[in-house]
Amino acid sequence: MKIPDCDCCLLYSHDPHLICVVHPAGPQGDSCLDFREDSNAEAEELWQPEGASYYNGELIVQPQ
Repeated sequence: MKIPDCDCCLLYSHDPHLICVVHPAGPQGDSCLDFREDSNAEAEELWQPEGASYYNGELIVQPQ
């Protein structure tokens, strides 16, 4: 499961199926020992794959 820090981490994959290269399914718990701040990341992640949208903070893939 993705945590809020994932959006501004250098290891974040920006892929809807893979959270990061170290923790593919996300870190265990509320924090991540491998977190590396990405100074170029936006405070709030706005990226979403084509055919999907965020609703209440959850990425929903639209049926085709």
